[in-house]
Amino acid sequence: MKDIMVACKKCGNKAPASSMKLDFDEKLMICPDCVKNKNIHKEIGEKVLKKGKEIVEESEERPSRMTHKCASCGYTFRINLETKTPKNCPYCDKKILGF
Repeated sequence: MKDIMVACKKCGNKAPASSMKLDFDEKLMICPDCVKNKNIHKEIGEKVLKKGKEIVEESEERPSRMTHKCASCGYTFRINLETKTPKNCPYCDKKILGF
């Protein structure tokens, strides 16, 4: 028995009807080539996400904050050493003189 050739709803290429797969994301019947390309794009996306998480984790490892006690009111808070913020005490709003 001969398989019927049908057009892929995504790319328009003809493929045997028995090889077509349902793409749940787009709700279309797609050819094996589109399935393969979708898997490749999915793998690339996962690698990019993984790399992005690694970059975030690396930046979190560096200690960029320092504990500071306000000389005026005694309130303890953290100062970002890179941006040197906050400039004033969050509790009493007195200017921080030194880091």
